[in-house]
Amino acid sequence: MFGTEKNPKPPSFSKARVIEKDFSGNKLKFLAPPHRDPFSKIKSWEKEPNYFDIFNPEIFHSLKVRRKTGKQKNFDFRKTLIAYSSIWEFRGIPILQGYCGDLILIIDINTVEDLPVNESLFDNRILAKEAYREFELVKLQDLHRGQSDDPLDLTAYHWPSYIGPINSQWLSLAGHDWLYFEDQPLLRNEQTINWIIAIDDKRYLSFRFSFTRSASNAGNPYRIEQRVPRDNFLALMHKIMDSLTLGLNPKAAARRAQVQAQPGASDKPILTCTPEQVEEAKHVLYMWSGRGYEEPGKSRDDDHRANPEDVAAFIEERIKPRPLPNSYPPGELLKLEQQPT
Repeated sequence: MFGTEKNPKPPSFSKARVIEKDFSGNKLKFLAPPHRDPFSKIKSWEKEPNYFDIFNPEIFHSLKVRRKTGKQKNFDFRKTLIAYSSIWEFRGIPILQGYCGDLILIIDINTVEDLPVNESLFDNRILAKEAYREFELVKLQDLHRGQSDDPLDLTAYHWPSYIGPINSQWLSLAGHDWLYFEDQPLLRNEQTINWIIAIDDKRYLSFRFSFTRSASNAGNPYRIEQRVPRDNFLALMHKIMDSLTLGLNPKAAARRAQVQAQPGASDKPILTCTPEQVEEAKHVLYMWSGRGYEEPGKSRDDDHRANPEDVAAFIEERIKPRPLPNSYPPGELLKLEQQPT
């Protein structure tokens, strides 16, 4: 009847309903439980329409990203709209543990406005490149002010808030190939998993599963791993994705077959983080490993950070490939340079 921190109770999938969306003849169908928002009383989830004319530019808006500084940046070369949104609460023992986290699903339709005319998102290499570019804008360029152990060090450090892409792979799902990758937070507890597929030469569909875990005395991304496992959050995600069907409209299906027949277009390039990013992530995660945490037996003024070797081992374990069912063998590593912020 009740969950625990080690096994937080998810929503019942037996109550899942059919969700259907039509994107100009591209038909999407999947199962999802009714939303259960742990905090907001605003009934704003699942209010998106069931039909979208993806060729109508007026329904799209520029990609907006709010940085840790509070400053919002708009990127006009990337247009997007939300096709579906929902949230599900996970709970532990009532009163004693209560809220243990939540899982949010946002389904976006994204338009690449500046895609060259000779390129198509039905080419896997182009899709991976554009997926990385959005990940870079939203996650990799999300920097926060770092700190130093030296009280005389007045350097304004800018540390990454995430490391990724992690566990990049291509999967066969419902008759289509999807690009999958994760991130690992370094400051806060929100982690995101992306599933991406092209539905047009310049438009792609993205499923973004973002889950946040919560427990007392575990207020950072390293400590929460010892308190609330990811398993139940991932299980709900996979139940939703396993229920999915996607049918491209005849024109899109024909165009996809035409592009995929070209040399290299059906390859499965993967994304990853650089060795420099990995080393930086180890330091950032270690420096924040005492945030919202007090080591038993220590006074408040003591250093409550974890052992740096333990943090480094955690990062090394997180970046290891973990092939999912129906995953293709890893393809060529797609090397892309980060763009200036």
